Amino acid sequence: MKYYLPIYLFLILILIGCSTDVVEEDLIGGTWVGTAGYEDGKPTGEPNCLYYIIDGLEFKDEDTVYSEAYDKEFEYKLVDDEITFMDENHHDSYYVDWIDDNKIGLTGGSEMKKNESCYLERK
Repeated sequence: MKYYLPIYLFLILILIGCSTDVVEEDLIGGTWVGTAGYEDGKPTGEPNCLYYIIDGLEFKDEDTVYSEAYDKEFEYKLVDDEITFMDENHHDSYYVDWIDDNKIGLTGGSEMKKNESCYLERK
């Protein structure tokens, strides 16, 4: 048994290092479009996020996102599992669930947006 202990420890370290946290590089490429609401980890019903998110977001780099609805670029910040979209008029925050390379779920990150959610697919 003592010979297997280093192998078990190595496997545990690998599993601890695995993460489903979203990073900026995961979002870059393609346009993310709202296709449904998002509840209990599943797409459901109609998307219920701000229209500029539902209509399509293209993440340009680690700081900049282009909104199809606004037809302009603005800033975003991703910290842990929360993304905040920022321009001169407002800041909108959502919690992000990474589903796979082409799907994410957003749920309201503030008290005001707590009932908002949307399921975005990369096109």
